Amino acid sequence: MVTLSVSGLIAAYILIAILLLSINLYSKWSWQVKAGAIFITTVFYVVTYLSFAPLLGWPTEESPPGNFRLIAAHVQQPNKITGDDGAIYLWLSHIKDLSKNTPPRAYVFPYSNNFYEKIVAAKAKLNKGVPLLGEFEEIDEMNMVEVEDSSKMGQESINIDFYDLPDPLIPDK
Repeated sequence: MVTLSVSGLIAAYILIAILLLSINLYSKWSWQVKAGAIFITTVFYVVTYLSFAPLLGWPTEESPPGNFRLIAAHVQQPNKITGDDGAIYLWLSHIKDLSKNTPPRAYVFPYSNNFYEKIVAAKAKLNKGVPLLGEFEEIDEMNMVEVEDSSKMGQESINIDFYDLPDPLIPDK
């Protein structure tokens, strides 16, 4: 199956707009029908533009899988000068069965110090070549729990645990 690139989709929409304008110029339809067709086409341009992000692989804010394999992690620190709150990006592969590999998906989470510390420890293990499994505990919306440490009062953190992937059992020869 042939997949279109983003430029192919944009070219297709430009062609549709040109056809719509040429039909509107030479048709005897009422101006209400012509304006409605132009409005609907414009709305579909906006919908298509907003739909490109998931198609291009941008991280999702959807709820992550309960059990997963951690493929990679990236932390964007908060910046007080620009007002950026920071974010934590995880590439996770959903685990249904340990014998099957599923393609990874990128997820974005809000930054918190507690979550950052867990990710740093997990990245250190990944850098040493230790594969990691993880699990989100079902708590509140999007697995957020309030941190009870007095120095981090008012922060929320993701309730997540990482485990080393067990070595596969190799059968005797």
